[in-house]
Amino acid sequence: MAQLAQVLAELPPAIAHAPRRFYQPELDGLRFYAFLAVFAFHILPETRAFYSGLHLPLKPLWVGVARSGACGVDLFFALSAFLITSLLLRERQQTGGISLRLFYVRRILRIWPLYFVVLAVAVVLAHTIASQNLPWYYLVGYLLFVGNWITAAFGRPLSVCAPLWTVSIEEQFYLVWPALMKMLGRRGMIIAAVVTFLLATLSQIGVVLTGLSSRYIYYGSTSRSGSLALGILLALFADRLPGLTRGMRWLLLAAGLAGWIASSGWLIDQPGPLDMRAGLGRLVASVGAVAILYAGLGTRSRLVTSDWVVWLGKISYGLYMLHFVAILILVELLHPRWGWQLLATRALGLLPTVLLAWASYRWVESPFLRWKDRFATVLSRPV
Repeated sequence: MAQLAQVLAELPPAIAHAPRRFYQPELDGLRFYAFLAVFAFHILPETRAFYSGLHLPLKPLWVGVARSGACGVDLFFALSAFLITSLLLRERQQTGGISLRLFYVRRILRIWPLYFVVLAVAVVLAHTIASQNLPWYYLVGYLLFVGNWITAAFGRPLSVCAPLWTVSIEEQFYLVWPALMKMLGRRGMIIAAVVTFLLATLSQIGVVLTGLSSRYIYYGSTSRSGSLALGILLALFADRLPGLTRGMRWLLLAAGLAGWIASSGWLIDQPGPLDMRAGLGRLVASVGAVAILYAGLGTRSRLVTSDWVVWLGKISYGLYMLHFVAILILVELLHPRWGWQLLATRALGLLPTVLLAWASYRWVESPFLRWKDRFATVLSRPV
């Protein structure tokens, strides 16, 4: 860390050429709902037996609803790709180019502090709590930001750092896409995004044909890059897309959510041998994510832009990174049995998750975010 601080100190600060920040508060609102979907997925039972016990009709539908929260990750990916592409397009418009050095410094200051704090906590817990286990190869994978591939090969670890696999994919995206944007014109970016989406679909087909585990579809960078590609395309065409009426927004939102539920209930994670339905499910989930993102762009709905929703979205990185820690704290304190007790305990984990995320944002993330603004050519969300 001392060496990193020295390197950063030697870099000249960027000058923000725009007098106003590029900030769309609705994106923070959508981030919160993306987290809420993932949180629900991690606490709700996924088995039909549970919903049969409740005597609910259409059991596959309820299973699909419970599982569809996992698609919140696709929304996170689409949001990240949209925002990064939008910011870099503005940087090139204002300065005539893209500074990769400053971009990587900004990403390091945004992602790494909390990331490595969570990883350190996971290592400590793995040596102190019986339910936690973090083999060395997972730790190496997370340190090198290839944790998603380690998870694809060996399964999800029994650790509070299990959600970090998504950060690996995003870091890989940050490594490649800005460099391509620096070299390509607008038409080249469009072609690159379309090719990426097609390659994501082909990689899913390849996993099925080669008989690999479905984990390579769920955790693989190539497979999950479809949502990133669609987020890029939305950013490239955002200024040319028609404005949406309130009814059109609700229709897009409903279509996206329906796609998530249908893909999760009838296509993804089906019993039996892996087949093409899994790839189709990921395709539908990606399209659903960008439909929801498009529906939210520019909205004035208080459901998305109210102060408390935007604030929760502002700390959503901490919410996502720390919710396993919060749930573990409650489980260890209350010792719930299986069934409703465990479900209620996990649900109550939302409160300590918010508290931990608030503390993280204030004392871990904010100091680095203020430093990050020194290296911003286009200022984004205020700290």
